[in-house]
Amino acid sequence: MGLFDKKNCDICGEKIGLLGNRKLDDGNLCKNCARKLSPWFEERRHSTVEDIKRQLAYREQNKQLVQSFVVTRQFATNTYNVFIDDTKGNFTVAHNLDTTENPDIVPLSSIVMCKMEVEQDRREETYTKDGKTVSYQPPVYRYEYDYMMRIKVRTEWFDDMDFRLCNSRLDEKDRMEIMEIEQVANQIVAALTGNPVMNSGMSGMSGMAGGAMGNMGAAAMGMNNGMPGMNGGAQYGNMGMNNGMPGMNGGAQYGNMGMNNGMPGMNGTTQYGNMGMNNGMPGMNGGAQYGNMGMNNGMQNMNGTAQYGNMGMNNGMQNMNGNVQNGNMEMNQNMNANAQPQTGGTWICQCGAENTGAFCEFCGTPKP
Repeated sequence: MGLFDKKNCDICGEKIGLLGNRKLDDGNLCKNCARKLSPWFEERRHSTVEDIKRQLAYREQNKQLVQSFVVTRQFATNTYNVFIDDTKGNFTVAHNLDTTENPDIVPLSSIVMCKMEVEQDRREETYTKDGKTVSYQPPVYRYEYDYMMRIKVRTEWFDDMDFRLCNSRLDEKDRMEIMEIEQVANQIVAALTGNPVMNSGMSGMSGMAGGAMGNMGAAAMGMNNGMPGMNGGAQYGNMGMNNGMPGMNGGAQYGNMGMNNGMPGMNGTTQYGNMGMNNGMPGMNGGAQYGNMGMNNGMQNMNGTAQYGNMGMNNGMQNMNGNVQNGNMEMNQNMNANAQPQTGGTWICQCGAENTGAFCEFCGTPKP
């Protein structure tokens, strides 16, 4: 038989055109039959004719599940919709929920893992001088981000349902769109896993001035977890999350972002250009200031005054007075002994980057 001789599909028996053959492990498949396979199926080349026949039978049965699917929750992204039927405990990922698309209906119990992944692309900006391309000193970079939803499942025909959350890479300036994407991703992960979402945006990535990443806190990311019974306030653009332990009163105001984990009876003040962390034990008053990097810890029945640019967090307990003022950064908390601020080796630029030199390596701003 010649190389270009027409072949017949081993599933439907129709003749296969010159460019229409889809090879199987032991036969041939036409493109029309291939379209009926699951869009998440990736093992066609290593499947037998019998395997394909069994999957096509499953796909026909799946149409009945699509028709009886009752949407109780729906999450729309720029690419796909995630539909959930809480009455039957099923979900699907599709453009449209109809028998034409015939999206695979999967039990929620089959989900092994669900998370959002962020890919960062960094490009150096240059300029032309004397006909040559020259780098800025220090170098200046632009950042773009791509978002993926990773869903791992246990089914007979596929084990992942990964899809992009955006049609193209997002520039660092597209903050509102980034926040919306991360918020929807948060909701999808929580809905499919049944667990509250740990903040996981573009963790550890620099270059996003202001860190406007919504609930998932990317660029200069913070994570704040706690237990019920807390009175907490968070201000972060239009979105924020602040949790604590029972008996704790916490108020958070984010310039860029902060992290605060506390135990009962703790008064903690955390301030840090892009990211701060303050951990305390019962009866402890802890304040962290990054920039001049000073920390002063005290006990109950103290008066604490924190001053730090425009960003601050003040959590108060009984028998304690706390005031947060905007201005120069300083904290004075009285005890039997006073702890003096210490100078660190790094500083935080207004663009959100952490630096050690005289100039910001990302935007070129001189060290204040």
